[in-house]
Amino acid sequence: MASVPLLEAQNLAVRYPNGELALHDVSFQIQSPSFMAIIGPNGSGKSTLVKTFLGLIKPFRGSIKVNGYDSLKQSGKIRKIVRYVPQRDRIELTVPMKVKDIVLMGRLLKKLPPRFTSSKDIRIAKDALEQVDMVDLWDRPFPELSGGQRQRVLVARALASEGSILVLDEPLAGTDVESQDLIVDVLGKYHKENDVSIVMVTHDLNPIHTLVEDVLLLKNTVIGLGEPCSIMDPELMKKVYGPTARIVEHSGHRYCMTRDSGIDRHD
Repeated sequence: MASVPLLEAQNLAVRYPNGELALHDVSFQIQSPSFMAIIGPNGSGKSTLVKTFLGLIKPFRGSIKVNGYDSLKQSGKIRKIVRYVPQRDRIELTVPMKVKDIVLMGRLLKKLPPRFTSSKDIRIAKDALEQVDMVDLWDRPFPELSGGQRQRVLVARALASEGSILVLDEPLAGTDVESQDLIVDVLGKYHKENDVSIVMVTHDLNPIHTLVEDVLLLKNTVIGLGEPCSIMDPELMKKVYGPTARIVEHSGHRYCMTRDSGIDRHD
């Protein structure tokens, strides 16, 4: 029996609040399980697509399903199976929350009220922080952390949570090289060792090129869908990033140089 697709969009169109079309004529299917990247230039509708399949934005036309659940009619079921790391987390930095509070939030938000922390929750939260090399900062105030450290903690919060799909919106943006490498390694290992699909929005395919199985190339509609190597195509890149996009092949690697993202690479 064929598995239910991870994501399936049919003739999807979404408008921005000002009425402008953010996405139009979006149709694609990604099989499950997958480590999937959604790429494209700024303003191409990447985050809008994520918010739509999570049920946070309503489609103007068409539909999108996650594991067979319709984003419009079954958003509650989708949120139960998805762990989400948004682009700019809504954690107010003036609130004196500690690292442990942030990570335990990933456990508590999936529970029914009244929500109490168990010893199992603490064990899982510490294990998640261990994976991103942040367990020593368990009691540290979250606002005191660097941008890269904060991002690691937010990834740990998602790892500590439950659900068969992990969705990350630009998790590497604004992070230092050490944090970027660590987050990529953790996600790659986590996908291999657990029955969890990963959907990552990124403007740069380079750091995750060896991990990704499916790439969706967006510019307000689907420009390309396939393995990383097939998407790193000169004509596709120019269509999306303009005539300045260049593909360079060297030592078995394909490099895409764009003004938008620097270098995207795939073996």
